[in-house]
Amino acid sequence: MLLKYAEDNKPFNSDKWITELKFDGIRLIPSYIERPRLYTRHENEITANYPELIESFPVPEGTILDSELIVLGEDGKPDLKAAMERFKSRKSKNKSHVVVFDIIKYKGRDVTGLTLTERKKILEDAFEPNEYYSKSVYWQGIGIEYFKATQKQGLEGVVLKQAESKYEIGKKSGKWQKVIAYEMDQFYLAGYSKGKSGWLLSDGNNGVRAESE
Repeated sequence: MLLKYAEDNKPFNSDKWITELKFDGIRLIPSYIERPRLYTRHENEITANYPELIESFPVPEGTILDSELIVLGEDGKPDLKAAMERFKSRKSKNKSHVVVFDIIKYKGRDVTGLTLTERKKILEDAFEPNEYYSKSVYWQGIGIEYFKATQKQGLEGVVLKQAESKYEIGKKSGKWQKVIAYEMDQFYLAGYSKGKSGWLLSDGNNGVRAESE
């Protein structure tokens, strides 16, 4: 189930919606059908890339989860660059962590037809968090406040989800909406560098310029 942008990229408050942190990482589908496996959202198997996640696999057989694979930076925030470095090489010292936010199948039972609220209750009982797996914390009815808190902490943003939504596999649904905490400012185009293939920008105040490769 994929996200759509919220209208005008703005959060909202509604008791019919829950809000979760949007983690800056790699979408991951942990699956235990016959044996534990890991898949990307494009259904590419990456089990061999993360032996530590397989060894610590927390759910019973017949279970499929939906999650985000992250690496925390030195500041304690998800670091996408570090996550990609670990994704590309098992030799990377970056420690991966899986934040689970939904459940697709539990002990052989397809739960996609249940509401998100019902799936969250099943997820709560599905496994105990460990060193490599945890569950996403969510709040109901305070999308605006949660988003402002993520902005102050310099995080990526939030995801708002309709509490009664069912899981739509492979579909981009307006029942799941993302709001990104973009950092924006105004700059002026000062020139173009052919040699380095970049734009020269000015803030228009003190002459400070930045070059974008």
